[in-house]
Amino acid sequence: MKKSLRPPTKRMIEKLKECKEKEIARNGSIPCLPEEMKSSLSGLYKRGLIDTRMDIVNNKKQLCIYVTEAGNNFLKKMESSAA
Repeated sequence: MKKSLRPPTKRMIEKLKECKEKEIARNGSIPCLPEEMKSSLSGLYKRGLIDTRMDIVNNKKQLCIYVTEAGNNFLKKMESSAA
């Protein structure tokens, strides 16, 4: 994560968790889409917590979102601090 940015908002954290849960539940076969992230997309992307790639979904090439290593580390830190 870039240190100059403020911490993610509660909404951003919720969206990050949702995307990660979706990746785990479906073995990454159905990625998160920009429409699902809504206003959190830009903030999470700027913080390096998510990234994008072009994937084929339902025989269409679409922009898909996945949680980065930094995003995974952020979620792990949150889980360990909550415990």
